[in-house]
Parts: sequence; structure tokens; C-alpha cells
Amino acid sequence: MSDSMPEDGKPENSKPRSVTEKAKALAERHKGKLIAAGSILLAVGAVVTKTALEQLAQRDEDTEDAPVADAEDFTEVKESEPDSASGKPRNSPVEHGVKKHTRTLRDGRVIEIPPYRRGGARNDDEDSGEAAA
Repeated sequence: MSDSMPEDGKPENSKPRSVTEKAKALAERHKGKLIAAGSILLAVGAVVTKTALEQLAQRDEDTEDAPVADAEDFTEVKESEPDSASGKPRNSPVEHGVKKHTRTLRDGRVIEIPPYRRGGARNDDEDSGEAAA
């Protein structure tokens, strides 16, 4: 080596390289790795998008499969004891399924609620009312 070239390979009187020049040099050295990383990133993005769209479509199908109550179902008055507040008989809601979901309690705990049926008159409810009377 000559006296004008230090060990790092740069002449002593050269200016320091700019960040842009350093980035270009780094990109040239690792071009293959950058292309591979970009390809993997695109593939992962495509899979995530596809999965999200499938879940959205499944949710829409589940919503379409749920029974839809007619307006008549809400206007039917079941012969029962009157509601204490209004004096009118209480309208029985239409029986329907409730999906599995989570609920956050006041203390911050998250609990899982299993699927169940609710609403409407059930045969066992009517039988127990007759037995009590």
C-alpha cells in the first residue's frame, strides 16, 4: 500500500460519502436479498388480504342464514299477565340464536359466552307456568 491509501481503502483526501450514496451501494450489494424480501412481503400481504376477505364473506353468509323476523312477529300480543309499567301484555320476542362471543366485565376480565337460543315461548316455560297456577 502506498502512503496516500489508508487501510479502509479510501484515499485520505476524499470526502465522506453521503447517505444516498451509501444506500445505493448497499442496495447494489444486496440486490438479490432485497428482491427476495420484497417478494415474501407481497406474498404475505396477499395471503392476509385473502384470509380477511374470506372471513368477511363467511360473516355475510352467516348473517344471511339468520332468521329474519317479520313485522307481524313483533306486533303479536301473547295472552299473558300485563306488564306492570304499562298495563299492556308483554310482546314475546321471536326465538333466535345468539352466536358465540366474548364479553368484557367491569373488572377487565374477558369471558367467552357459548352460543345459545333466546326469545319466543318455549314449551317447558308454558308447562311450568301452568303448574304454578
